[in-house]
Amino acid sequence: MSVPVPLDEIEAAAAAYGGSAFVLVSSIDGPPRVTHSFVRFESSRLRVSIGRRSAAALATNSSVSVLWPADASQSMSLIVDGVVVDPIDDEGGTVAIEPTGAVRHRPASQ
Repeated sequence: MSVPVPLDEIEAAAAAYGGSAFVLVSSIDGPPRVTHSFVRFESSRLRVSIGRRSAAALATNSSVSVLWPADASQSMSLIVDGVVVDPIDDEGGTVAIEPTGAVRHRPASQ
């Protein structure tokens, strides 16, 4: 089950999960890249740190997802999809993400 999160409510929703999340990037030629990063908000955008391989993948496909997993105090994970909107440095660094959608997603039942 997914519950949409309005784009203007992402920052408030993310505050309940803490300052770090997983950044998921489509790989050029293999499995997706997953990086753990601190997330900060700049206006409506998210800013995250990525490594060299994630930067190379984002140079060919700017789509990215950010995942705050549910913990003991949360009943749902928060997933934000978006696109990188600033130039990508080949060595990695920080990138700005413009959200295109967000949902709270219930963990699978056992």
